[in-house]
Amino acid sequence: MALTHRRRFLQQTAFAVTALCGRPFGAFSAAGPLFNASGQNTARIDPAAIRKLGSEISGRLITPEASDYDSTRLVFNRAFDLHPAVIVRCAAPSDVARALEFAQGKNLPLAVRSGGHSRLGHGVCDGGVVIDLSGMKAVKVDAAKRVARAEAGALVRDLDEATQRFGLATTSGGCPTVGIAGLTLGGGQGKLMGLYGAACDNLLSAQVITVDGRQLEASQKSHPDLFWAIRGGGGNFGVVTALEYRLHPVADVLAGSLIYAPARIPELLEALAQFVAAEPDEMDALAQLFPSEQGPKCKIDICSCGDPRIANDLLKPLRALTPQQDTVKVMPYLEAQAGGGFLQTPVAHYQTNQFLPQLSSPAIAAIATALHDAPQRAKLIVVPLRGAISRVPSGDTAFALRQPGYEVDIVGLWTDPADKSTAVRWVNTLRDQLQPFAHGVYLNQLGETSDQLVRSGYGANYLRLTDLKKKFDPTNVFRLNQNIKVE
Repeated sequence: MALTHRRRFLQQTAFAVTALCGRPFGAFSAAGPLFNASGQNTARIDPAAIRKLGSEISGRLITPEASDYDSTRLVFNRAFDLHPAVIVRCAAPSDVARALEFAQGKNLPLAVRSGGHSRLGHGVCDGGVVIDLSGMKAVKVDAAKRVARAEAGALVRDLDEATQRFGLATTSGGCPTVGIAGLTLGGGQGKLMGLYGAACDNLLSAQVITVDGRQLEASQKSHPDLFWAIRGGGGNFGVVTALEYRLHPVADVLAGSLIYAPARIPELLEALAQFVAAEPDEMDALAQLFPSEQGPKCKIDICSCGDPRIANDLLKPLRALTPQQDTVKVMPYLEAQAGGGFLQTPVAHYQTNQFLPQLSSPAIAAIATALHDAPQRAKLIVVPLRGAISRVPSGDTAFALRQPGYEVDIVGLWTDPADKSTAVRWVNTLRDQLQPFAHGVYLNQLGETSDQLVRSGYGANYLRLTDLKKKFDPTNVFRLNQNIKVE
């Protein structure tokens, strides 16, 4: 940020916490009001309160005058440029409880951050407290029991690397830098979901800090109502500090991409639908669609954890369509995971999605037409949901997206702020065109929020979730999420 803007921000927040950061504590003026760019509740914070908070935690406070403040406050979606008053880099669950108490006592906005991949930038806030779990990322594996226990700051790659040492894995996200906590609490799609279900279906228990500072274990045997809610209900009910997962044998996989010549979108999407209808649970396939100078292109990403010879035979219909590039080969599961994710590096973007029970001809036509008029940095991802993830009854977990079909993610990216409006307009136009064919949304991939969308994402589970919200967070402290409002 510009020097003058930074100085003004420092004066407004009035943080003289350099007793914690190695500078004289009297370096700034007396406490003043926090700037409030988002219209959130803020309060004055006096330096003594910050000193006291720092002395009561085992982690670290990062405040605006710290040298790494600007890099630490950034989240993956660079469309969000927010300035928290204090980032609490937690080292233990007790730090989380203390940060929660502090934020409520000072009437400050509260954000919880694991991997920072929220499409809505929910891992940061203006003028408030960020509970940063990124320092808590240990993963322990009990290979005999096929169970992994991971701290909530762990990323997908941390979990995968730890479990693959024993030839084991569980469903985790396709992008290595996604935080496992946000992924799992919102449902959790991944390459193994057809065979083993969503990430939340493999959750055995979780450690949760509630709004009143209690540390609870949520499982089928302990606080089962909370356990039901956090498997799909996101961060609405508390701060999860550790997660325990069921593991499965996963060794080498057949994985890679088939990239086709431009201007064949309808043909290729129809072929994908036919392929998905016949594929076994161990096969995962999704399509990435994007504009190019020659016309819209399609890349089909493949991952099969079954017999590679059988998987290669199954790919014959897709290979018969003569891809220009075919990188599908046998590789370690870790290699397949490392190459995943349709957004590899932090970038400003706007994303939404629709869930289509079918890839009907009208829906395919709408997609193909939109891609011809897409901005240069647009992308569309078609993620089939089928197999184990779609065989769980929708009421068994808060994650309700259980019908077989296709989650269609629509993304617009920009580096120049002048391109933002074009990207957003294109995304929203295609979203609206697909609405007549849609039934629900996947909340984890939603870059917009409203009561209507949240209700749509939770479906028939919404009423039960509101009751549990009243029980565990009656004043809606945990509101920077796809929020379940207390009515």
